[in-house]
Order: sequence, then C-alpha cells, then structure tokens
Amino acid sequence: MSRVILLDDLVNIASITWGLLSFDLTKSNPDTGSTQVAVRGPMRRTCAIVSNEREEDPEVIAHWRALQHAMNGQVNRLAVWDFGNPEPRGTARGEWRTAARVPAGASSMLVEVSAGQNGRTLLIGDWIGVGQDSEGPGRQLLHVQASTVVAGNQMAIEFAPPLRLSVAAGAAVVWDRPSCLMRRTTAEASWKATPAVWAPFEGGHSLDLAESWE
Repeated sequence: MSRVILLDDLVNIASITWGLLSFDLTKSNPDTGSTQVAVRGPMRRTCAIVSNEREEDPEVIAHWRALQHAMNGQVNRLAVWDFGNPEPRGTARGEWRTAARVPAGASSMLVEVSAGQNGRTLLIGDWIGVGQDSEGPGRQLLHVQASTVVAGNQMAIEFAPPLRLSVAAGAAVVWDRPSCLMRRTTAEASWKATPAVWAPFEGGHSLDLAESWE
C-alpha cells in the first residue's frame, strides 16, 4: 500500500528543478496552418531533487539513504514543497480559510484571514495549498498569479493551476510549506560512495518526480 513520505530537514538538497507536465493534444491543418488544442487531463508538477555531489556529514548521508529506501521505488509518494520559498514573500500570516465554496476549475478564491492582517500582502510567485490533509486529488500546490492585499479580514487570491476538485467553505488554506504529492518517474535508485581513508564521502543521490494523486 502506498504511503506519504515527509521530507526530513536533514536531507540536504543541492538543487531542485521544477517543471510542469501538460497533456495537451494539438492538431494542425496542413492547408491553412491553423491549430486546435484539446486538454486531455490536468497539468502535473514535476521536480528533480539532487544531493550534494560530495557530502561528508554521516548524518546527512544516512538520511538521504533512508529517504531512498522509504520511497520504495515508485510505490510511495513524497510531499514536495518549494524548498527555496517555504513561506510567502508577502506579509500576510495567521489562519486562512475559504470564505465560500470554491468550485472545481476555479482559478481564484476569496479567503478569510485571522485578525490583525488588514493591509498585509500575498505576492505574485508565492505558494498556497488546499486539501493538505488529503492523499488524493484534493491536495494541490497552487502558485499565486497576482499580488493581493488583505482588506478587513479578506483577500482575493488568483492562482494556477485551476482546482481539480471543489473546496468547501471554511476549508484551510495553507501558506507554510504547502505541498503536493509526487512519485518517482523510474523504479531505479543509485548513489556513489567513496570510502577514502581521510575523507569518506557520498553523493549522487537524486529523485526524479512527477505529481501523482492516484
């Protein structure tokens, strides 16, 4: 049975490469050159996580190896967040909840925030998450598409991609390390260990991942 793996803070990451995988079907007219695009399924996030090439801290090495084993090939999923931007650049904090039901396919929502946030901001490029307790399609990592300001106790947020499922009124909107769930794209894992006498090190750990809510 699949389980969700939480990334340990001791897993030292040298770099992470984000991507978007779409499933568009494009048809072209050979006579006129006109094109039509049909969306065949919701977009999925991808990422490649790489360790330090030369890691000498045995504790970090141990945690990387533990993560490789915990992934169990392509069986288990990793909760992935933007490690370089764990919190918004904007100043709004506190507890956030949807002001009303947000339908599937929506790209904006009205959010109610806790007291003392009037005039604070959420900036373009920040991340939010909905359905963060879900292990299915309701869990989404959303990219803020336009800066916004809290007015009173509410702010309107534009985001991408659109919601896969509706979100109930009063549902939590997470700004602290919001995540999506990802599986390895291959079943193979490998890394390099060099047992030198004076400075043994290990490196070459990598995870190539794609979003998976199945």
